[in-house]
Amino acid sequence: MMNSLERVKAALKFQDPDNVPVFTHFPMTDVAGMPLVPSLKDIKTWPNTDKHVFPRTMGIPAYKYLMKILGMKEPEWVKRDPELRNFKWLKKDREEMDEWGIIWRKRVESGGMGHPGKASMPDWEDFDDYFERFYPDPSDKKRYKIAKLVKSLFGRKRYRMMALGSGPSHLASYIRGFNNYLVDHAKNPHKLKKLLGLITDNIIQSMQYSVKIGLQPHGFMIADDLGEQNNPFFSPRTFKKFYKDVYKTLFDEAHNLGCEFHLHSCGKVDPLLPSLIEWGLDAIEFDSPRMNGYKDLHPYRGKIFFWACVNIQSIYSKGTPEEVEREVWHMIRNLGTKHGGYGAYFYGSPRVIHVSKENIKAFKHGLKKYGDYGKIPEEWWESPVSNKWEELYVPPLPSDELG
Repeated sequence: MMNSLERVKAALKFQDPDNVPVFTHFPMTDVAGMPLVPSLKDIKTWPNTDKHVFPRTMGIPAYKYLMKILGMKEPEWVKRDPELRNFKWLKKDREEMDEWGIIWRKRVESGGMGHPGKASMPDWEDFDDYFERFYPDPSDKKRYKIAKLVKSLFGRKRYRMMALGSGPSHLASYIRGFNNYLVDHAKNPHKLKKLLGLITDNIIQSMQYSVKIGLQPHGFMIADDLGEQNNPFFSPRTFKKFYKDVYKTLFDEAHNLGCEFHLHSCGKVDPLLPSLIEWGLDAIEFDSPRMNGYKDLHPYRGKIFFWACVNIQSIYSKGTPEEVEREVWHMIRNLGTKHGGYGAYFYGSPRVIHVSKENIKAFKHGLKKYGDYGKIPEEWWESPVSNKWEELYVPPLPSDELG
């Protein structure tokens, strides 16, 4: 039986893992997610921000304990307000500012991470002044304090994934404002490339520093949503023009450091996969793999590793436990091969999207039932793939018999 690290590595390389690897919370996970947290140097600007602008919490329930670990203190205007002090502000609707100067709207009732608000740098003339103030320090050791803790507690035999946060496209769109950002590809291409390059350099430095201080990551991960429900945000041609230097630089550096690179992306982005694969991406993660469509992802089986959750837009949140369990086989079959290539990713905020406990259990049960490669009959791999993938339709299994 493989340990977790061996299992993930074998699945990534299509080298016959014993089971489907799992990326979720401890202790079930095969992946030890080591987060890069906000810099204390940047957080100390909090007292200097406008009143009622709070630090970025990322929707972490135990954020106040993270703040204490990092040595963060509430500013005087918070301490003076009995409805805010002692972390009562965590239970209030609020605006948050992250270390890149991006303003987020956080609504307690809706849960989750919140959503970016107005553009934080709508005027290109402010570029130098803006990044003089807002530029995370990649060599601030306290940013890696939680990652070190995760490594020491959970990382010995697991795949250590350095979670670097938002990627260049995400950050550029938040800083410029989404509409401005899209227009910049046509109206301000050189300025946009400068911004993307600055962000890429910062991520590269964080990757290098995590290795330098002994975190020994096996992989790096960023989140960059590159599409909407039906199409990518850019044509493949535009994507190559603006993002080849961005992503190839990241992928190449990961490989130079002896690691793989993993990308989370929402949206229908399969038209961009040929470029990402060519540039060296090792793995991509989809919360809603059916948004791309199994049929449209089929050409890339065996060429790139897919992390995927049971489709959060439909089956995971709206289906029955029986459908969720059955969908696990269809993800294994349609996203991976009999030699690996698929990993089960559990969406991090199931409560926010109204996933029942029964459906979460069904996902786990489906992995126990179908995730052992040694028990999958050979004929299941040869069975025809359904062409019918309506929103809540989960096709039957190839047969009732497992090995």
